[in-house]
Amino acid sequence: MPTVHLVTFGCRLNQAETAHAADALQRGGFVISSEEDEADIIIVNGCAVTGTASQKTRQALHSLRKRHPDAIIVLMGCNTPDDRKKVLEEGFVDLILSHSQENDICAFIRQTLEDRATGQGGALEEDCSPNCPDNSLHDFSLEGSARFAERTRANLKIQDGCDCFCTYCIVPYTRGLPRNRDFEDTLREAKELVSSGYKELVICGVNLMTYSSQGYDLADLLEEILKIASGFRIRIGSAEPGPLVPKVAAVMKRYPRICRFLHLPLQSGDNTILERMGRNYKAEEYAEMARNACLEVPGLCLGADVITGFPGETEELFANTRRFIEELPFGLLHVFPFSPRPGTPAADYKEKVPHSVAAARAAQLISLGEAKTRDFATTQLGKKLEILVEHDGAGWTDNYLHATLPHPASPNTFVVAEICGIGEKREVNAR
Repeated sequence: MPTVHLVTFGCRLNQAETAHAADALQRGGFVISSEEDEADIIIVNGCAVTGTASQKTRQALHSLRKRHPDAIIVLMGCNTPDDRKKVLEEGFVDLILSHSQENDICAFIRQTLEDRATGQGGALEEDCSPNCPDNSLHDFSLEGSARFAERTRANLKIQDGCDCFCTYCIVPYTRGLPRNRDFEDTLREAKELVSSGYKELVICGVNLMTYSSQGYDLADLLEEILKIASGFRIRIGSAEPGPLVPKVAAVMKRYPRICRFLHLPLQSGDNTILERMGRNYKAEEYAEMARNACLEVPGLCLGADVITGFPGETEELFANTRRFIEELPFGLLHVFPFSPRPGTPAADYKEKVPHSVAAARAAQLISLGEAKTRDFATTQLGKKLEILVEHDGAGWTDNYLHATLPHPASPNTFVVAEICGIGEKREVNAR
């Protein structure tokens, strides 16, 4: 049978979708290989969240085509119409799948194999339309269970799409409007993942706080997943700020098996920029939400994404963002210079900030974020934390510190150890 190699760019949601594709292909009779050189078919799950991400996807496709001229190369995932048109015109791919087609990945690849064998057809060009699935109001289900090479942690997709239409964001155009995964189907896969031995389920989606299926919201779903079995924990992926945050924090406090980590994208700490970005909160509302969550859940690691150099961001407005971050108890910051995405309103905004200025501001916040991480790690000194061991006697605490143990420990097991030292970035020592 044909051998398939999969490559993933981007977020945990993309990783979950690649893992589902691997499961579907294996059930369909294909052989999955971690070795690129063994593959007859190479599938790239692309990312388009920034211009840099799109460029990396195209560069990877170009390199793969050059190294494997006879392989069938497939592009799936988040890609803009312009991205898809370019890679087709340049001959990098044989097949492009939109999100709505990924459930039928085996059928599309078999057809491509047949066309090649009979000398028919070429690259499939009809899929250069916007990469949006049918946005029905019905919950969606996924067949099978995701397959991850790592045996410790599994990403569980519960939601897709977004209707916030932040002015800088391409995601609603590549993934479509919000859709929720059927509650029973979500529990089914969660049970299968736990039965397969995964000790941590990472809940992922585009806008997790909007999840709603059969009367269950995100907080309710977390409680129901915990009832499956003991011996595993849940981590919530990046989740947009919103009115459900207090309920989620309350559930996190009540159930220690829900990791004390909450990643709430901020993007800016200045209200003028937040309004231009189309964000649905003010800085003061975010601050109250974040502080209350940290008070509700002692030891909570608070994470955030921040964009610097958004059009119209003056030195004064940037200083507001820096001061805002300094005043909040963040334990993790992801900082990005603004990257205009064609097709979004912000790409056409005036008052553009030079990239060199945006990058310099990002460097300031990255440095501040590293200091915040050290400060947070310092608050955990002397505390006994549960660590999920990954390899070589090291693993992750529930509140997202990477801990090294003094003695080897079996992978995929939980160890309770005292934090006794602080290293670089998120590194801590335990005993």
